[in-house]
Amino acid sequence: MTPRPVTAVHLTPQAAHVITHEVRTADPTRETGGILLGHHIHDTVIVRHAGTPGPDAVQTPTYFLRDLAHTQTLADQAYAQDHSVWIGEWHTHPTSHPVPSARDGATYHQLLNDPELAFHSFIAVILSLRARHWDMTAWTCHDNAITQVAVHGQPNQPGHQ
Repeated sequence: MTPRPVTAVHLTPQAAHVITHEVRTADPTRETGGILLGHHIHDTVIVRHAGTPGPDAVQTPTYFLRDLAHTQTLADQAYAQDHSVWIGEWHTHPTSHPVPSARDGATYHQLLNDPELAFHSFIAVILSLRARHWDMTAWTCHDNAITQVAVHGQPNQPGHQ
């Protein structure tokens, strides 16, 4: 059975904690992020695990590329723990709004259209620092469209002081 289109993303406390810790400790002038692992249940994605960038990640003010070996290790551990699978990615936009850039959109469509990955939809969670708090939005890429969806369990921690 094909999963329904995603209308909401729910971050577990564990996943929200990883994201919160990373944005509080990372260089606020560079993008950071990681993978999202979990399950697609009806029209909701449950994010059980969020990754960190890893030691060999590429991080610039306008670009982020996760450390692939680090990511694979996290994915293997999450699958062994609770059968969580790769459902998307999260990252920050330190110099813009929490919406997918043209580069983000191209990346999501490339991943979605890769038959080996077999994504039904791809989830993106993007954060940007506004008024000392992180704004978070969630997006779903499905049928070559990117749509904002509700996000629950989001970290609302103060930003860098």
